[in-house]
Amino acid sequence: MDILYQDRDLVVTVKPRGVLAQAGEGENMPALLAPSCGTVFPVHRLDRAVGGVMVYAKTRAAAAALSASVTKGELEKQYVAVVAGLPEPAEGELRDLLYHDARQNKTFVVDHARKGAKEAILRYRVTQTVQEGDNTLSRVEIRLLTGRSHQIRVQFGSRGWPLVGDGKYGSRIKARYLALFAASLAFLHPTSGKICRFTAEVPTDYPWSAFGAPHLEIERKYLIAYPDVAQLCAIEGCRVRHMVQTYLTAPKGETRRVRRIEEQGSVCYIETVKHRVSALTAIEDERALTAADYERALALADPARRPIEKTRYAFPYAGHTVEVDVYPFWQDRAIAEVELADEREAVVLPPFLRVIREVTDDVRYKNVRLAREIPFDEI
Repeated sequence: MDILYQDRDLVVTVKPRGVLAQAGEGENMPALLAPSCGTVFPVHRLDRAVGGVMVYAKTRAAAAALSASVTKGELEKQYVAVVAGLPEPAEGELRDLLYHDARQNKTFVVDHARKGAKEAILRYRVTQTVQEGDNTLSRVEIRLLTGRSHQIRVQFGSRGWPLVGDGKYGSRIKARYLALFAASLAFLHPTSGKICRFTAEVPTDYPWSAFGAPHLEIERKYLIAYPDVAQLCAIEGCRVRHMVQTYLTAPKGETRRVRRIEEQGSVCYIETVKHRVSALTAIEDERALTAADYERALALADPARRPIEKTRYAFPYAGHTVEVDVYPFWQDRAIAEVELADEREAVVLPPFLRVIREVTDDVRYKNVRLAREIPFDEI
């Protein structure tokens, strides 16, 4: 069991799967936390079968403040799930009226108001899809806007996308645990009032293992003089792609973009989510989009950033792939990028590219910044 943070008011921990979130029979979090944290007070819930980030109060005053935040919807909870099938659309909102039957410990979608029925709302986004034999599996990021019993499980299950391992709500795919994980939690500290945000790594067993690890992107970036594009096109193995890159609204610390890519008359659409690790390295998740998904994503475009157009010339050189990006707003310069296997790896650029300077650490030349402001400094 990991303790992510604690002070005199609260403790943030990662609840293991199979452990009760509140006091009760069998393994439970208050008992597990007692030796290192003393008495703790639960302020929100997580099903026994679900693991992930939780916050517990260490004083009654902190418990009251955190509980009030939960009631007001100020506790921001992000989940990751694996569901059977492919939710359509790939990003959207689910709204239902839910009734929880305490005797059966099961929640139902109802079509009209009745005593005990409550509105349930969540937002979701499909991030990856894989084929496992006859089964389609989708990895989904979820943000809860309400907190109802078994909310995620019943809202997806009622639409024919049950969570893997959740036989109670329709899954025929077995797994050791329910494929749901509380990946991040954000809240206002009850004493300081500061925003606190914590994340945890999702499990690595099945079905999470079906999706593999996110791509680790390590690259160096160089500002170069405007190249001879005819010379680039003549290089054996050179690929020429015309791109329109649009940045979407995203949580702090995350970059989201969609690309329309045209190559030799064919068009594809890609969504990329990045989490920056260092100046050289980012964790990158990519997925293909349909044209309809791409159009829907454009509705989420960041209003503070303009779409970026560029032509990319990618070719092999000295054991690496060199990517030269030519932008319509510059006639005197371009960007060259080289992806590496390791941050310590040496880079050799072709002599026909005149390097002005390395700009790996210069945020002005990152695409996400170019979408907001374009540097025209003397070179």
